[in-house]
Amino acid sequence: MKKILTILLAAGLTYSVAMAQDDNNSEPVVTKHRTSKIGGAGGFMPSWGLFKFTEVNNALSQLGLPKFSNAPMYMSGGIGYGYPMFIRNLRIGGFGSGGTVTQSYDQGNMRYDIEYGISYGGFLIDYVVPLANRLDFSAGISFGGGTTHIKLTRDNSTFKRYDNLWQEFGNNDSTVNVTRTLTGSFFTMVPNVNIEYALLPWFQLRIGVGYPIMTNPAWTMENGDKITNVPVGLKADGPVINGGIMFGYFN
Repeated sequence: MKKILTILLAAGLTYSVAMAQDDNNSEPVVTKHRTSKIGGAGGFMPSWGLFKFTEVNNALSQLGLPKFSNAPMYMSGGIGYGYPMFIRNLRIGGFGSGGTVTQSYDQGNMRYDIEYGISYGGFLIDYVVPLANRLDFSAGISFGGGTTHIKLTRDNSTFKRYDNLWQEFGNNDSTVNVTRTLTGSFFTMVPNVNIEYALLPWFQLRIGVGYPIMTNPAWTMENGDKITNVPVGLKADGPVINGGIMFGYFN
């Protein structure tokens, strides 16, 4: 993660030094690099969230169940933007992204399934710095909101009969098979930096990193009832590495 940030920051610093040197140089290529960006694009945005699952893992440990792994959460989504041209090299647009991780555990004749998911999106604004022909560095911030959910399923894997399901529903004793879905809504702000390269005038690849800063979610059950006594740290926290396959017009 530190290596990625170092590379992106170094690219920005390299550009600044080059521009300072170019102030005394009137070669045509400099003028081209300083041309204002125009056009727009849209495309597919895969990403990998390096989120922490501290509070969920604490609850699993208390139940004697294995913790979530530290593997990245794969997320898919889309992004689109355009240059309004009232401020040089400024672009605005929108994005959306979401993904889930799941784990299953067998304990005796009981099966436990846990699903953790997150989705968010919103409005974005970036400032683009041309580094070279077809190569850009961008830095920006996005604002929006989203939801996160935790789905808990406990099942004894027996054959499901219609009449037995009704009997289980009306049973006053502890129910064997249970499914609970916890949903939290939040607002988010995401600072980000990206390196972008246009292979063709209409085709671009990009890679970058962002860090979603989320408010503490307001949690509810599947029937809408509010959940109380939720740990403050129960939210997606960690950097997100973004990719991008973009189609549009890149000057």
